Amino acid sequence: MSDYTLESSTFDDIELLAEVSQLLTMLDLEHVLQRVMKLVAKAVGATQVSLFLHEDDRVDWDHIFTVRDLSPDESVRVVKQVLDAGFAGWVYRNKQGDIIRDTETDERWIIFPNDPIVTRSALCAPFLYNDRVIAVVTLIHPEPDHFSEYHLQLMTIIANQATIAIRNAQLFNRMRQQQHQLEAILQSIADILLVLDRDGSVIMLNNPALSLMREERQSQIIGRHLRHFVERDKVFDPINEIISADLNTNNQWSFETRSESQQRDFQVRMSVWEDQAFSLVGYVVVMHDITMLRDLHRFKDEMLRVATHDLRSPLALISGYADMILMDTPDSESPIHEHVETIKAITERMGYLVEDLLRVERIRNSPLELHERTDITAIVKVVLVNMRPAAQTKNLEFRQDAQLEDMPRLVVDPVLIRQAMENFINNAIKYTPENGVIVVKAYYKDEKFYYVVEDSGIGIPQEHLPYIFESFYRVKTVENTQNGSGLGLSLVSNVIKRHEGEVWVKSVEGKGSQFGFWIPLRQSQHEESQSD
Repeated sequence: MSDYTLESSTFDDIELLAEVSQLLTMLDLEHVLQRVMKLVAKAVGATQVSLFLHEDDRVDWDHIFTVRDLSPDESVRVVKQVLDAGFAGWVYRNKQGDIIRDTETDERWIIFPNDPIVTRSALCAPFLYNDRVIAVVTLIHPEPDHFSEYHLQLMTIIANQATIAIRNAQLFNRMRQQQHQLEAILQSIADILLVLDRDGSVIMLNNPALSLMREERQSQIIGRHLRHFVERDKVFDPINEIISADLNTNNQWSFETRSESQQRDFQVRMSVWEDQAFSLVGYVVVMHDITMLRDLHRFKDEMLRVATHDLRSPLALISGYADMILMDTPDSESPIHEHVETIKAITERMGYLVEDLLRVERIRNSPLELHERTDITAIVKVVLVNMRPAAQTKNLEFRQDAQLEDMPRLVVDPVLIRQAMENFINNAIKYTPENGVIVVKAYYKDEKFYYVVEDSGIGIPQEHLPYIFESFYRVKTVENTQNGSGLGLSLVSNVIKRHEGEVWVKSVEGKGSQFGFWIPLRQSQHEESQSD
């Protein structure tokens, strides 16, 4: 309940309007509404005031001030009744103020049973903002004919000024609530989140970022440039480099970085944020901790390395002893020969698998210094000559569509690139039935060398295509009866990634597949130093 008892003195209108204008300096909605109610009551000599605030064309139930001391549920019931059939509802719908000179003769006034408050006259005015009612204030007096047209005009003037103050306070209140919601959301995110301005200074962060930046409070970080934290930990170095670089060609980045001081790995997603004119304002950086995943990868790689190296000796011994058994049993028709040949075949397959694993390890760890200016045309010709006999053994039509004229030299590891090319053709030969067709294409376009192998083989179901270049992944279908380690295509993918290129596959089940890759034209390190 809001009960205002006014002194009998009269206040100067100019002084009153000056007080109303001071509302524009207030941003707390609760204080603004209380002050508005006190000023309007003083302006017209009302004994009590009620105010209903509206926001987005709905009653703001958190800001209801009634003349009666009611419970929250009773207040909602009374306000709904007044807005549906009472004086305040009439003013709200008609968007204009009015006076009830005697409540006993005006049907717009609702008389509640056992109401302890005596009301004989009332004045009600809307607060309009862009032709929309944001509040309705009702003033009452126990005597009839208390309010005059002058009071209504004065209330209209006050409402016009107070409306701006109420609207500003509403917007500030909403902005503060949204800020609190945003802060709660940011703090609930387990990932590290940084918001930077266009120069790279921190303007917002969440608590998980504190430990990585080695501070205890956010206030110690806000406003500082990211380069200060690069000096502490190189984990922020790639982010700082992007900020310092030209942004004309990109507005999103995804990369990995590592904190050596904390032994943590992160997958980083970084993007720009812009104003309404699409001008750069700053950057949003999200760092997802992938330390456990990277540790598992490192453990897997180490175990594979140990296993493959340690398997070579026992496999060689098994194969050697199998040969000795064959020599000691000259009867070639003996069942022993068949068993030993099976052992040798399985041992040979295991040997191939070990060699493939060792090759993967060499590719991943091969130094970039092995790259050299290479005649890619010569490599393509050697590959075609090497693979033609294997295709002929299955009566496959082996065609080439190599546009090799004026092909520039590429900076590559020639051995790895040749193996990648041959693996694609081997894969096509393996999965293409007899009398099928294999076409090898090579060409140069847009500063990139393209190599494509097409076949008329069994094809690959669409659901398998996203995983076809993963290690040990093999497509199991009724038509696919070929044995293999599942490492051939993975080897190609790793080789091309080492050369900053890209692999792809297209396939239609039952009709054939197309495997391809491209690698960029790059200068050798010697040429780069000369150009600098």
